[in-house]
Amino acid sequence: MLRSRITGALLVMAAALTACESDPLALDEGFEQIADDDLQTALETASGVTDPRGSRDHDRRSSILEELAAAIPGFGGIYRTAPCVVAVVLTEDADVEEAVRIVHAILEPIVARTCPTGIRVDAVRGQFTFVQLHRFLLASRPLNRIDGVGGAYISFRHNRLVVLVASRSVAEKVVRALPGLGIPPRAVIFRRHRDTDRQPTTSATATQS
Repeated sequence: MLRSRITGALLVMAAALTACESDPLALDEGFEQIADDDLQTALETASGVTDPRGSRDHDRRSSILEELAAAIPGFGGIYRTAPCVVAVVLTEDADVEEAVRIVHAILEPIVARTCPTGIRVDAVRGQFTFVQLHRFLLASRPLNRIDGVGGAYISFRHNRLVVLVASRSVAEKVVRALPGLGIPPRAVIFRRHRDTDRQPTTSATATQS
């Protein structure tokens, strides 16, 4: 019964993500402060959202996420969808039930203050692992030399690298540079880096078409 419920949730979330990617302008990053605790700090540090130009790359990865990545094959990251609800991103070959169990075991002691009755863990399908996304983030740093690029960070919600750009033409320059950096275009989405316009512009694959 548990497996069927988890499988059903994965299918629903996969369909939702596909729908979002067909209309990239509808994507919502959702990095608002959901909770004020060690997990929230770890997520923001590991994603690089507070340091998109990589001035602190040497201490980018969170020990919490590294621990999860080491314990869960196919681990793509985690993100909050509500104060005491966490989504764990898993690639296709991951053991969903075991992954959910491990996330509960590792995270619940960390969020005991804000979630004294525990957390709910939902499984979401992803294409890239946490290790791959971190590698893409480090490989993306030469993109900062392109005029109009404001840096990059990891979106665990979208299981992609988000590159901040000033315009669509800048995004096109980034797409042309990705192969030389070893970053697959399908692993990248774009977001305008002006504070007054935070909507993503397009996905890398859409820019190529």
